[in-house]
Amino acid sequence: MNNIKTLDLAKKIEGKLYGPNKELNGTFTFLNKASKNDIVIRHWINEKGVQIALDKEISCIITQNPQEDTIKYAQEHDFPLIVTDHIEYATAYALNQSIKKYAQNAFKMSITGTNGKSTTSHLLFTIFSDLNYKTYTNTDAESEGNTLIDPRVSDELTDYYKQHGEIEAISLEVSEVQGWDDKLMKNHSYQMISALEADVAIITNASFDHMNLVESFDELLDEIEGAARALDKQDKNTLLVLNYEDTNIRKMNKAVEDNPNIKVMYFGDYDPENILDISYKENVGIYAKETLYIKYEDLPFTSAHFIQDIMAAIAVCEYKSLNKEEVIKSLKNYKPLARRFIKLRENPVIIDDFAHNPSGIQLTIENGSKLGDKLVVVNAIRGSRGEDINEEIAESLAKTLNQKEDYTLLLTCSKDVVNHLNTVLDSELQVFTATLDEHNIKYEVIENLEDALNKSLQIASPDDVILLLGAQGMDPASNILSKNNQI
Repeated sequence: MNNIKTLDLAKKIEGKLYGPNKELNGTFTFLNKASKNDIVIRHWINEKGVQIALDKEISCIITQNPQEDTIKYAQEHDFPLIVTDHIEYATAYALNQSIKKYAQNAFKMSITGTNGKSTTSHLLFTIFSDLNYKTYTNTDAESEGNTLIDPRVSDELTDYYKQHGEIEAISLEVSEVQGWDDKLMKNHSYQMISALEADVAIITNASFDHMNLVESFDELLDEIEGAARALDKQDKNTLLVLNYEDTNIRKMNKAVEDNPNIKVMYFGDYDPENILDISYKENVGIYAKETLYIKYEDLPFTSAHFIQDIMAAIAVCEYKSLNKEEVIKSLKNYKPLARRFIKLRENPVIIDDFAHNPSGIQLTIENGSKLGDKLVVVNAIRGSRGEDINEEIAESLAKTLNQKEDYTLLLTCSKDVVNHLNTVLDSELQVFTATLDEHNIKYEVIENLEDALNKSLQIASPDDVILLLGAQGMDPASNILSKNNQI
């Protein structure tokens, strides 16, 4: 990083310095990975952590929650400790410093929204990599690196640079809403995309999620719109890509309409009376304006949510004037992230999907039910995420399943596989089942995930389809099925 003194750094992140005002020139990283001169960002720290930092000759620690006598211990050992009420300010600063040092000239893309951001980010990473750009992405199957909670992205950018040299493209997934212990981390997408100095912001959609952090859907929309505001504050040419089919997202063009440096592109359904920048005509393909860009038979997937993600990625490709034939080749060969509508088996068909919020549940059931006769849904209840989100998911399950003639619903608490951070609370199970009862939805609650999976295969015939839905509680499903020689 560029040299900065601890007192100046504390001021930048609205923190207070305890200890000496010394010059810093190390890398922002984690305590367990840090070496001499590095700067550690950690949500909480205790005396033991400071002792480890002293032994490693770390130059500074930034924290939000110093435990017990940590401040006193740091002062006694003349060690710089910065305490801030907003750890995200420190992480955003670290990200921006890494961008300036390792990716100043990179084409920087950001993707946020409720659903589809992981797949869209991974699509863009794949395309740019296939076109020989040295490309970094923070997206993985678990989507754990899309926040400003810790310095993961800045740390990974440093590692990428050391291995590959200067970064030429970045595809950054950005959590639309983030927080700690039911406390909102205000303006998360705005802060992260601003720190990236993004050339592109894609907003995929908006639906109920993270409702334990925001007080209303309007507040959720405001958090998501932060992506557009982040572009608006920059003094350079940028691209804002919006989902035209989501009315709330479409309106976010108003946040940038007075900025001539921002090009707005829309993707959505094909309409000859209203030609969008990128659109999909059913069973024909995806169009760029009025020209067929990629044929239906060349699409890697044809479910509705995947097509939206592909359209968003193509909008960026068109903006960047990437070689069309090379982009199509990349798309045809695309392999998705784990648990993104992945087919694990035939006869019966088993689809595994990271459907963890109401709109994701609805889309996956609507697309998955087309793949077989009878529908068997195994849904892992979201543990330790609050009653509100579970009520919303149950409501979405009920409304969607009520439209199906033949289905079986199995609920699981995944007690055999989840840790204490993902344990289903009694209140969460109660609100989930009560909501289903209100809609006269039949279901069976099975405590362990393995038992639920076995039950689904027992009741499904070869022509049926089994949908595995849920977040952390369903993550181990494919490994369990594989272990039991069921896939």
